[in-house]
Amino acid sequence: MKSLSKYIFVLCAIALFAVSSCDTDNDITPDQDVRASYLGTWLSTEQSGMTYSVNITLDPANSTQIYIGNFHFLGANEKAYAIATSNNLTFPSQVICGNTIHGLGNLVSNNKITLKYYVNNQTDIDTINATYTK
Repeated sequence: MKSLSKYIFVLCAIALFAVSSCDTDNDITPDQDVRASYLGTWLSTEQSGMTYSVNITLDPANSTQIYIGNFHFLGANEKAYAIATSNNLTFPSQVICGNTIHGLGNLVSNNKITLKYYVNNQTDIDTINATYTK
């Protein structure tokens, strides 16, 4: 009887470990990471009327940053980085395709981000007002 109790205990322990290690939800949520609300494909509409898609992803090396692919329509492989809080973005000065950019953004809702940033192409400095929508 004692050996049966040991086997039942061992089987229960293994079953408990197996059940607790199965995490079927690998997606991050805003409760886990403030950057979650920013992720995905967005339609960028600049004040000039230019529209294009951008893709926002996590920066795996920095828990406070996101990457924006195709930022300012500079190409899908060209990414700007921003520091993200629950509803604000800060674009530190950085160079993308020879353009120096910096600016700010605001997460208005789960479907809208507003941005104001500056693009210096070494000849002119453009002020860009853009809205990202899902």
